[in-house]
Amino acid sequence: MTNRPNLVLAVVAGLVVALAVIAGLLTATREPPELDPATPEGTVQLFVLAVIDGDDEEAVDYLDPALGCRAPLPEVYRPSRISMAVAESTATGQTARVVLDVTEQAGGFLDSSTHREVFDLRADGDGWILTGHPWPIFSCK
Repeated sequence: MTNRPNLVLAVVAGLVVALAVIAGLLTATREPPELDPATPEGTVQLFVLAVIDGDDEEAVDYLDPALGCRAPLPEVYRPSRISMAVAESTATGQTARVVLDVTEQAGGFLDSSTHREVFDLRADGDGWILTGHPWPIFSCK
């Protein structure tokens, strides 16, 4: 009789492992979303990805020229891996504000931190540019 509970437990554990593997495969193989640089949300996410990837020239293209930023960007924090999600987005006329929830993964699954970053933008032609000194840039001087 003691073998029956062990068998049930083994089957349940096997199903949990199988579901975890399937979820991991689906997550790893899904296509990233298409980001639209004509929207404030797309502009912010493309900017962050450019900075993280070390493409300072592209990152500077998303910044207000009044900031005086040029490639290579000084004093830039570049986490090795991040995930980001738009938490909030508001646009009023020629200005917009996008709030991102950013999760940085340093090593393992449990070695991560989440923070909220606010990005202010203004309309520029057919797109948007970031104003202020948006994360992860702290200064262009």
